[in-house]
Amino acid sequence: MHMSRCQQAGLLMQEPKEVQRHVTMELVEPKGAVMMVDLSHSLGQHLASAGQAPAHIDDDGALVFMAGESLQAYATVLLDGRLELFAGVGYVSAETLQVIVQADEDCDFDEQEPRHVADVMARWTGEGAQWAVDVDRRTGLMTLSMFVPGIPGDPAEWGPTLDAFRRTADSWMARLHSDPPELMLPQAGAELVDVTSGEFLRC
Repeated sequence: MHMSRCQQAGLLMQEPKEVQRHVTMELVEPKGAVMMVDLSHSLGQHLASAGQAPAHIDDDGALVFMAGESLQAYATVLLDGRLELFAGVGYVSAETLQVIVQADEDCDFDEQEPRHVADVMARWTGEGAQWAVDVDRRTGLMTLSMFVPGIPGDPAEWGPTLDAFRRTADSWMARLHSDPPELMLPQAGAELVDVTSGEFLRC
């Protein structure tokens, strides 16, 4: 995967800006294209029934939609058929980011490892899904990812899935910051980004 990577318990989403993301779609044509069509149709039916705006496709091929009042989420299908939902949930503090980077160095952090793999901080299971959070070492942006076995066959199944995603996102947003840390790893050309939109690092 990739990214491209988080709010609401005190974190108000602001206007979308470009968010850095590394996204490598784990799709193989034509199977991948068929799966994305199925995903678009299924999610589209749910959003329409809920009276929400339709999803649109970003530059990396993921579907972008509002999973909550101010939670912009992304959806894609992986090579193994699993559905992945992901969203930025906030920024870690400068102190936490420094600790993370130091831990990378102490653990012989592999710079050759794919960014989306290297940046993963935790994985767990719950509510019928697998979860992961990763932190961009340059900006401190945390991205939450939810993995479920497959695309919901019934549009009604989206409700419980998105409810679980929103609850988990809210729990992380309550502990994170809406603004990037003042101290970040120096990188030429790097720009601060908003957690509400754009491209997020993904697990």
